[in-house]
Amino acid sequence: MLSCVLRDVSGKAIKAPPLLELSVNIDEGVPADSLYAVFPYRDLGELIEITLYDDGKKLFVGVVDEQEHEESGKGGFLKISARSRAALLLDNEAMPCAYDHPSMRFIYERYVAPFGITMREHDDAVYFGEQAILKGFSCWRVLKKFCAACYSALPRVSSVGVLYPKGMVGDGTVIFGRENVRYISLSVVKKRCEELSAVYVKASNAGSYTVPVENRDAIRRGISRVRYLNAALNESPMRCADMMLRNSEAKAFTVRLRCPSCLIGCEGNRALIRDSALEEDKDLYISAVRYRMTADGAYTDVTLKRRKGDVDQ
Repeated sequence: MLSCVLRDVSGKAIKAPPLLELSVNIDEGVPADSLYAVFPYRDLGELIEITLYDDGKKLFVGVVDEQEHEESGKGGFLKISARSRAALLLDNEAMPCAYDHPSMRFIYERYVAPFGITMREHDDAVYFGEQAILKGFSCWRVLKKFCAACYSALPRVSSVGVLYPKGMVGDGTVIFGRENVRYISLSVVKKRCEELSAVYVKASNAGSYTVPVENRDAIRRGISRVRYLNAALNESPMRCADMMLRNSEAKAFTVRLRCPSCLIGCEGNRALIRDSALEEDKDLYISAVRYRMTADGAYTDVTLKRRKGDVDQ
């Protein structure tokens, strides 16, 4: 059963009234996850944090962005809009400076840890170059810039406030269909317009874009979408070409499921679909979860994408 605990400005934890409505959006393409909840009205003072539980399991920890007291003919309601702790990285500006050979541990301790965000594993990888923090950079942009340069990956802060520097990878597998997680609708979307056929790389300042990195499967299937990458720049290592191709493949294929159950917390996990009408794809993972609960019922919209190869954390 879903329940919430609220925290006010004095730090006091308050058990929230029963939920009337709930909406949770979790998407790897959006830095901060979001939550919108409606409760019967109680005067709880000024609130700063909301935590969502499912039978004691923590699903979401968010900072309160908006708090509304509404009175109507239907009664009084307390409405709360919140974002996950990644919002604090987006909302805070970093001081302009420059670092030579910064490490992941240094970036984490300076720009992430102060906001109560933990890291799944303490990676001490070093970026061998200079990282300039310009005026107007948010703490999120600093983290994103480092991870793109050092790992050729986008970082992810989970809905409960855990940092995954190379993108979130769950520990489990969710099996849809048959006697497993039931779904009431399914759609498979293929977007040829998203897939790249090749990236041409400029390996040195004096050279030209003469080194091709090709997606041979896309070329075989008649796709022609080319991009150019200047790998001579410090923050565009040549492996970014492979990342560009992988990202385009992920965008080109999605599976969308609607499930009559709560699947918050499953994001990042591997996914299998057991359906006689579909060929089983072992490269799928859960990239987005959108949960809705109203007086009429509840469901989760799940988006699956392909992940080529294993991702190490």
